[in-house]
Amino acid sequence: MQAGYFSTVWQDIKNSPGWFGRLLLLALLSFIPVFGIIVVYGYLLAWSRDIAWGVHGPLPAHIFGNEDGKLYSRGFFAWLIRLVIGVLLVLLLVVINFAWVLGVGGLSAFVQSGPSMNIFSGLISMFAMLIMFGVGVTLLALALVFAWIGWMRMAIYGRLSAGFQFGKIWAMFRHDAGGMMRIFGMSLLFSVIAGIVGMVIVIMLVVGFALIGAFAVGTSGHVSSGMVMLLLLSMMLGAGIFSYAGVVVSVFNMMLVTRALGYWTRQFDVAQWRGQDDPMPFELAG
Repeated sequence: MQAGYFSTVWQDIKNSPGWFGRLLLLALLSFIPVFGIIVVYGYLLAWSRDIAWGVHGPLPAHIFGNEDGKLYSRGFFAWLIRLVIGVLLVLLLVVINFAWVLGVGGLSAFVQSGPSMNIFSGLISMFAMLIMFGVGVTLLALALVFAWIGWMRMAIYGRLSAGFQFGKIWAMFRHDAGGMMRIFGMSLLFSVIAGIVGMVIVIMLVVGFALIGAFAVGTSGHVSSGMVMLLLLSMMLGAGIFSYAGVVVSVFNMMLVTRALGYWTRQFDVAQWRGQDDPMPFELAG
């Protein structure tokens, strides 16, 4: 199990010449529907695959370099894996929620049939909501982890089908669930901190624009159309910059995660892997 995923990956990123410029460019590409995220996935997973093979190098110098000829297919497969697993997750949650509502509804009706039992019915509903929230979060985490491991298998074998071998994915997850959950926790913590910082910035921007508007009105004594237009343009510019900054943070988080996935996969002795349906080295050892 790799120790210190965050510190190791951060060292890899900051030691890559020109990494910040490529990060900004990847964020810009992300605004292009589908194609942009395909390029981002293909580029980052190539770097992740290299370290899984034990090839330690900086971020590829050219985003569109496509040295192995699989930039677009790899990115498209990664996008498809995440899409399919996301759809399966939604369908599973709908089925679970429907069954749960029927079960809780029946239980509540039974409890309410007794004398003075309304308070117990409310407690049952509240408890059911907490359980459903926990189930939803757990399934979401597992779906994301399965997509990540599927990405690595797909990137190494170069085939879409390798990313949907749920039996193999589950076996790899069980072999080092702790390491994978550390990567998930790293990503979640980073997202939460970034979200809090972003919320604070939004509040500061709103307050700032409100104060500027109030000051302008107080100084001139009236509201002109030019003043309103200038304020609206400033708000639009601020919203655009903030949106782009949010995408930059999101892509950076993805950069951390994909590189960490490569380190996590390296423990499975990728050089000894055979066909995608054959047992992996740790399974043979077991």
